[in-house]
Amino acid sequence: MTPHWSDRFKAGLQYLLPKQLLTALAWRLSTLKVRWFRLALMRGFCRLFPVNLAEAESAQLDHYSHFNAFFTRALKADARPLDPSATLISPCDGTLSQLGQLNKDRLIQAKGLDYGLGELLGSEPLAREFVGGQFMTIYLAPYDYHRVHVPAAGRLVFEQHLPGNLFSVSAATTRVIPRLFARNERLVAMFEGEHGHFAVVMVAALMVAGIETVWSGPRRRPHQATPVLGDVELARGAEMGRFHWGSTVIVVTPPSWPNWRPELKQGRVMRLGEALT
Repeated sequence: MTPHWSDRFKAGLQYLLPKQLLTALAWRLSTLKVRWFRLALMRGFCRLFPVNLAEAESAQLDHYSHFNAFFTRALKADARPLDPSATLISPCDGTLSQLGQLNKDRLIQAKGLDYGLGELLGSEPLAREFVGGQFMTIYLAPYDYHRVHVPAAGRLVFEQHLPGNLFSVSAATTRVIPRLFARNERLVAMFEGEHGHFAVVMVAALMVAGIETVWSGPRRRPHQATPVLGDVELARGAEMGRFHWGSTVIVVTPPSWPNWRPELKQGRVMRLGEALT
């Protein structure tokens, strides 16, 4: 199926946009603490998007020191119960854009477009371990909860923050720009869990001014693509990081992990804690 001309037009514009400059500007504006400005941003956002403040730790906009604090707000402790029957749970809120088995080392981006796992992870040797496994891509819309949690209990064994582009990860862009997720800036975290390794990849995008992890804090500039051995152990469902503005999370498992549950389909709205396997 040939992408619609409007998708090609939107994607084409992004090649011309000063994406780094726009993203840096978004960061500055979203961290301004001027009261009238931050409240105006938050109120405007709540009018534009279906934000559910009832599930947030604080429903009072004035409690947030700037827009970014509101955007990455914590939820009440009971807002996202973890499915007790699941081996793997959804690491975030969002929409399930793609899922399935790896075709050797290839992941599906959109109809007619795929990309290599080695490219995504920044390591061909790591990718070989996942051949024959599964992947799942979850898109976080602006109104979604923007913290990312580990889908299973695990010990961090590898982490790297890979530099890259900042294309939008909207559905329209995903249908057009080849190898989008492997081209954008991203944080790759590999964990050792009950059934072996699993990977969680946080993909940055246009206006995503930073990716933060609980073990290294915020990073507004990716470090060199050098592996870092972690001394971090996280319980299932524990927070591993957050996006400053929205983006995409990709979960990859080797054949040693159970298969995705059959009810999981493309387009399904996911919530943190729902069963994946």
